[in-house]
Amino acid sequence: MKYPNRKINRLTSVLPAALIAVVPAQTVLVAPAVAQTTSLPAQLPEGAPAQQAAFLVDGAFKIANSAAPARVASVRGAAALLPRLLPAAPGSTALNRDGLTARWLKLAQTVPRGNRLDALDAFFDVATKTDLPWAAQWAGKIPDNAGRAGAYLAVSRGFEATRTPQSWAQADTYAAKAQSAARAETDLTARARALTFVAYRMTELSPARQEEALREASSQVRLIQTPKVRDNLLLELTGAAARYDLSLGRRMAADISDEGLKNLASARVNLAEVSQTTLTTRSKERVTALAAAAAPYDSRALPVLLQLTPQPEVLKAIGDTLPRIYPTARPAIEVSQLERIWNYTQTAPAGAYRDQLQSRLARIMVLKDLWRGRSWGKQLTWQGGRIQVGAFLNDVLKARRSNLGAGRLQDTAQGDVAIAYAQSVGLPAAARAEALLLLAGQILG
Repeated sequence: MKYPNRKINRLTSVLPAALIAVVPAQTVLVAPAVAQTTSLPAQLPEGAPAQQAAFLVDGAFKIANSAAPARVASVRGAAALLPRLLPAAPGSTALNRDGLTARWLKLAQTVPRGNRLDALDAFFDVATKTDLPWAAQWAGKIPDNAGRAGAYLAVSRGFEATRTPQSWAQADTYAAKAQSAARAETDLTARARALTFVAYRMTELSPARQEEALREASSQVRLIQTPKVRDNLLLELTGAAARYDLSLGRRMAADISDEGLKNLASARVNLAEVSQTTLTTRSKERVTALAAAAAPYDSRALPVLLQLTPQPEVLKAIGDTLPRIYPTARPAIEVSQLERIWNYTQTAPAGAYRDQLQSRLARIMVLKDLWRGRSWGKQLTWQGGRIQVGAFLNDVLKARRSNLGAGRLQDTAQGDVAIAYAQSVGLPAAARAEALLLLAGQILG
């Protein structure tokens, strides 16, 4: 489970990006003898797209069940695909969305816990956006206590986003369910982490329960003997506490031993102060200073900065909030947030700070949506920025091609999925499972 404001990369409707999004950037595939995949047809069966996609996911699961090296890639790769299948795909009930999800969940129990929790995050990130009642139904079926807590938190945020008369009550109900699941976790670190994120959620939803939730999480975090783990969770609790008690947040920040994390915690307290300050002419200078000071440490300075006039120092501070850029990165920033910053830069005066920020935004968008990022790059007035975006696009494409032929299959699949399926037959087990999920992503895209 990750930091509650963090969103997983959204699959896009643009075909090549959708293809790439379901393939891990640097998966090292073990190359055993070709696994027992002869039970799969040599040719892709004809049928409706939904039926073909379900068939491909089913094939990946069959491979994973018979070949352990294919399991992590199958669990991870299918996570964002399953919610996008039709609720009742034509054909066997084993190939409909619920049947495949049940098999995926069973398969997820066989992979390392860290991989399982990452996959559950990805699954519920997509599921809560595509079919929230269905996501809520599956959240209660997660056997892993920490994973179930994370699922309930995702559902809670999903209901809050619906903005209906019942949305707050539903969001609060699922936050309480997340707290119960977190309390049931037997591993201390996992329990402390889950309770920490529950406490943060309670500060967003339930003033009556926030103090109790924070106290419970803090007591568990302080039992952890590993300083780095303990400090990271204290950092999250500092941010939660500062939302309603600045002095408590500052006291918790002082308990962090790592200097870098202590600076980040202080930045979060400063941002909490900003959020509690009415933006007037008199307070604007202090707000700007607090937000700019927090920017290198915490991206939550961004909403404050976007309220200010787009002057060079503000553009620089915005750039400081953005995640690092490299071809295999998975930046923890939403596409909608990138769009908001991009639109903000359109109002900025021409100059080096604007050019550099726009180039960086376009490159981050490439990581989220290849072709939208490319389109932004073409709009840059700075030629150097256009060159940067084009070169980065090529680097990302190269980095995301599998070492065992997924890149070639991707090229083929753009023209004919059936031919690409036939070409996958000779791949080793893990590579073929990856390829089948790639093709399912193409169809769903």
